[in-house]
Amino acid sequence: MLLSVLSQFLLTHLTAAHQRLVVAYSGGVDSHVLLDALVQLQSIHQRSLLAVHVHHGLSQYADNWAAHVQTTAAAYGVPCCIKYITVNSHASLEACAREARYHAINQELQTGDVLLLAHHQQDQAETLLLRLCRGTGVTGLKAMSAVSPVPYQSALMKAWRPLLTLTKGDILAYAQAQQLSWIEDESNGHLRFDRNFLRQQVFPILRARWPHIDARLTQTSRLMAEADALLNEMAAADYQHALDDTQQALVIERLQPMSRARRHQLFRYWLKQLALNIPDYADIERIWTEVCLAKADAQPLLAWAGVEIRRYRQHLFAMSPLKPFNRRQEYPWLDKNQPLMLACGQTLSPQLAQQGIRPELWQTGALCVRYRQGGEKIQPVGRHCHHDLKKLLQASAIPPWQRDRLLLLYINQQLAAVIGYWVAVEFAAEQPLMMKE
Repeated sequence: MLLSVLSQFLLTHLTAAHQRLVVAYSGGVDSHVLLDALVQLQSIHQRSLLAVHVHHGLSQYADNWAAHVQTTAAAYGVPCCIKYITVNSHASLEACAREARYHAINQELQTGDVLLLAHHQQDQAETLLLRLCRGTGVTGLKAMSAVSPVPYQSALMKAWRPLLTLTKGDILAYAQAQQLSWIEDESNGHLRFDRNFLRQQVFPILRARWPHIDARLTQTSRLMAEADALLNEMAAADYQHALDDTQQALVIERLQPMSRARRHQLFRYWLKQLALNIPDYADIERIWTEVCLAKADAQPLLAWAGVEIRRYRQHLFAMSPLKPFNRRQEYPWLDKNQPLMLACGQTLSPQLAQQGIRPELWQTGALCVRYRQGGEKIQPVGRHCHHDLKKLLQASAIPPWQRDRLLLLYINQQLAAVIGYWVAVEFAAEQPLMMKE
């Protein structure tokens, strides 16, 4: 049965883009069965394999486990990589170990790889109940997906869980039939870990009362996945309606007619599009009550870990926290062919900075980049006189928190351009590029 399920999964999901199957191989029975089955099905998937084992250093037996997985992989003729990590437990040891483990595995992934994980039906049921106990919404209750992005990975590679519909009994039956030898992690018995507590103390009681509880919870996760997909479809339509493309901000007036639940879902979708952390329910609500509904002359700011929410001219902005910087600092640009490194972590490319600038002035002039100090004047291309930069910024609806961070290009001590916005007529190319108004 297991081989049939895995074979069908591979035939359904494999494409020409998938060149290598990478197995997260702990050495436990689940990942050992997955590796063994992939070896058995080599003629079907016809892909090279790589086993990756993460040595956490948390157990006195960790070295023995690493030796075991190397020996096992070698017997299969599968390359094996051991990743040594140190887990810094500043919060939950389980969560920190999981994050460190994925970061280590990600170091071995390359273009054309897909990561295979050995989660099964019992894992799915535990995940759903664990999230329910900790508090979560529809997205959390869908638990794990058979196909999902690799966690903590920006390259959009996929993680596959082909055993998710199989029971622990299915996996043990396969392991015994194949006479496999696997390791047992002694930490699986430590009840201080939430998942172990559920596995050892809670689920035996639930199964005694409801024998099919794992299957029922797994079915619930599938229903939640469908509900989450539907909510995201609605949120995507609301997002397109509420978005001001020119500023990548939400128009508050367009949010007003929405129900609270619909606004909340839109806020979550919006933050996800921006790759920003989604907060708890209370902070989602505060986006509306404390930022959108703040007094007209206020400059509201709502912040949580890694995120700031601001309002300007009835537009709602979300961003990473603004980094402190020294607005008095100047940056002479000595090598004009190389990017200019700024102290706040920004990198300014020559291609962007010289847009619309007369080439000979760029090449021969003394270049310097500064931040706005106040009192600057510029006559932009297309204007008939000099203007206060402050008034230009206000007229162009540039949010206040961005104004002091705009980069000003000086050539021979004269303001030549507000980079990305305006070029001064006296420094402009004969056919200057159109700049933002």
